[in-house]
Amino acid sequence: MATLYHGKMAAIYDAMYQTFVDYDEEYAFYNSFIKENNCKTILEIGSGTGNLAKRFKESQQDYKGLDYSESMIAIARERNKDCTFIQGDMRDFNLDKQVDAIIITGRSTSYLTTNEDMDETFASLFNNITDEGIIVFDFIDANRFIPYINENQKIIHQARHEGINYIRESHWETTTADNFMVEWQAKYYTNINGVKNLIADDFSTVRVFTLNEMQLFLYLNNFEIIKTIDRKTYAYDTYVIVAKKKSK
Repeated sequence: MATLYHGKMAAIYDAMYQTFVDYDEEYAFYNSFIKENNCKTILEIGSGTGNLAKRFKESQQDYKGLDYSESMIAIARERNKDCTFIQGDMRDFNLDKQVDAIIITGRSTSYLTTNEDMDETFASLFNNITDEGIIVFDFIDANRFIPYINENQKIIHQARHEGINYIRESHWETTTADNFMVEWQAKYYTNINGVKNLIADDFSTVRVFTLNEMQLFLYLNNFEIIKTIDRKTYAYDTYVIVAKKKSK
């Protein structure tokens, strides 16, 4: 797994995504599944800078966040002083007590680049949810995303937060040599009085999935699917899956 969003990248990410994502809507979306399945305790993987955490805690829900980036967690803790955040890896974590719901947000599944990563993650999820618990996660749909980026080699996103204009210029390169992998390079700028100033470069290798692939991973790792949602986000066509442990 790549080293993600450390140092100043965590703050830049946080600022830009305040514009990209409607966190009230995001909270309502995930919380609907939590309520439908009577889940009382929640773990969010990919909790980032704590934007959803804030909303779970405001609703007095029993929430914990887990993220790979210490820099992201530092921002989350400052934003949510009464909330528990764990620095950890979704492929290998052990909670003190199983939870009723584990949600993986922000397309964090994209950083599971090998089949071994996938199996280890689902094993960790299986071990850390209660028998009646659920997992909810999103992933980028390869069948729609790969044609899109092949036709749009440069993708520009703009955001404004606290009076500052930000620009992200993304470049994508696809390969099928090892799963459906995408090399992502991005440059981040501020735009002050029409002048662009480079503030950061970012590079990641990410994976996108077909729906059939993900269904098979779940089957082989002892999960059964409750619901599949075709969901459009600010930049990606995604699927969201709700699943539970297979009945004994």
